[in-house]
Amino acid sequence: MQQMADTQATPLLEKLKADPNNAKLLENIGDVYYDAHLFPRRSITTQRSLKVEPTNTGARTDMATAYWYSGQPRRRHRGIPKVAYPTNRTRPAHYSIWVFVEWQGKMDITRAVATWQKLLDTNPNYEGKDKVEELIAQAQKHSGVKPGTTAKPLQ
Repeated sequence: MQQMADTQATPLLEKLKADPNNAKLLENIGDVYYDAHLFPRRSITTQRSLKVEPTNTGARTDMATAYWYSGQPRRRHRGIPKVAYPTNRTRPAHYSIWVFVEWQGKMDITRAVATWQKLLDTNPNYEGKDKVEELIAQAQKHSGVKPGTTAKPLQ
């Protein structure tokens, strides 16, 4: 997988030499490594991207996910975007970030369910409503898990 990812990343890395502060290009390189499950490399390129665009919510979410899957769950919080804290929690795109931390990271089922419910309450026509309701039911099955217990990531 690494050889395939390196082959795919090579032309992007060449472009990066001419434009080393191109955040989008760095994200694209990170995507190649993420798809190959080379999560530590993904983290490195995403960190570089965030130096250029520190408020890039998508990049921070990607970094948190890369930390999670690379076995560094405590570092995942560094990937949670400050722009998603708490004033921006009304934006649907940021709910996955919060639930990722609350349910999968902290095993705080109550907060995860409350976050999803707020998403549905503030966005009654949310296109992913059925999926959110399914996830609420799934999370509630884990209601006996003590908050703070680290969970395995969702597949």
